[in-house]
Amino acid sequence: MLKNNIYIVFFLLTSILHAQVNTSSPYSFYGIGNINQTGFSQNICMSGISNAINDSHHLNFQNPASYSFLNLTSVELAFKLSQYNMQQRDLQKSDLLSNIIGLGIGFPLSKNVSISLGFKPFSSIGYDVEYSDFQTQSNTLGEMTYNFTGNGGLNKVILGTAYKFNIKEGFVISTGINLNYYVGTISRINSIEIDSVGFYNYRENTSNLIRDFQMNYGILIDQKISDKNLSLGLVFSPQSKLKSIENLYSHTYTLSGQYEYFGDTIKDIKEQEGYLQLPIHLGSGINISKKDNWMVGFDYNYTNWSNYALFNLNSDYIEDLNEFILGGYFIPKIDDIHNYWNRVQYRIGISYASGYLNLDSFDSSQGSTLGLLKDYKISIGLGMPIPKNKSQLNFGFQFGKRGANESILIDEKYINFIFSMTFNDKWFKKRKIQ
Repeated sequence: MLKNNIYIVFFLLTSILHAQVNTSSPYSFYGIGNINQTGFSQNICMSGISNAINDSHHLNFQNPASYSFLNLTSVELAFKLSQYNMQQRDLQKSDLLSNIIGLGIGFPLSKNVSISLGFKPFSSIGYDVEYSDFQTQSNTLGEMTYNFTGNGGLNKVILGTAYKFNIKEGFVISTGINLNYYVGTISRINSIEIDSVGFYNYRENTSNLIRDFQMNYGILIDQKISDKNLSLGLVFSPQSKLKSIENLYSHTYTLSGQYEYFGDTIKDIKEQEGYLQLPIHLGSGINISKKDNWMVGFDYNYTNWSNYALFNLNSDYIEDLNEFILGGYFIPKIDDIHNYWNRVQYRIGISYASGYLNLDSFDSSQGSTLGLLKDYKISIGLGMPIPKNKSQLNFGFQFGKRGANESILIDEKYINFIFSMTFNDKWFKKRKIQ
């Protein structure tokens, strides 16, 4: 047991050091970047369904009330490898990116109480856009090139607990709470380069440092009906203000071939202090399942992103987000000792999201009807049990499309490969004296 625990801890630490939040989507320029999908690999392989999931062997940070259903110590570490294909009119670009989905540990303290601790990336920024202004060319200045790059994002450290009320046989109500610590830096770097000898180029770096706590809540109701279970889930995150500091650093520089030479510092100041306002989030879900055999569920998520603000400034191009998810899993025969593939959990899900960005705000043409940014996903996956163990290896693929190849907009198609390990064991078992 001790050897296994040491191995897991070492693996987690080395993975954190080498994993990084990454995206190359131009849409991450806006707001706090691309909002990462909720859940671990099991949820993502069902397109994110998680509001009413109460699995006894998998962590579910989306609804903290789910922790009380854990009957073993559960440790999960999940990764994602993404292939992005972006198209703007006749221009195309592809990127291969890696990302950590999250890591966490949860375990029961008693029959009714469980706690959890975890880490998940919340949003990601990673764009690089270049624009050349040919209209400002003259014999003096030459061509001017504008570069816009951004990186960083928000991460979330989670400490949660849940309590389960056994109302009567076959009827359970669980409540839970997460204390979330948001931490991250969002950097936006803008530069102007002049293709002419004797002129200085200019670059400014605006960085926002976010550090603060926030809470979210969940409730789960599980009712046994004959040989099946009906589960209802509700999650709620109130509007929150996260402390933010904006720093501005700008300087001049010159270019000589591939080399860059520093010129002079223009500004290096704390620009302002204030808050990043996260909006209200509300999620609901309903699942019906047959233990160790199958589950089908439906989730609805709403986020009031039109209330997002940074330093009391709202954004006209950010709108409310609505998401609909349908997913489930199937295990042919969990106790089949002769055919391994009958014990595998086969997962599938589809989802549709509309909002967060208003595409009409980016189209200067009159009467634009592009509407809200839409995101379509279909997901498939496998939960492969480790022999003589309650642990699992999880694999999955997710195929998605968002945006539009109209006007100046960008159409994104992506494939996510998901891989994770779920360890389940009794780490805190009391020894008996014989």
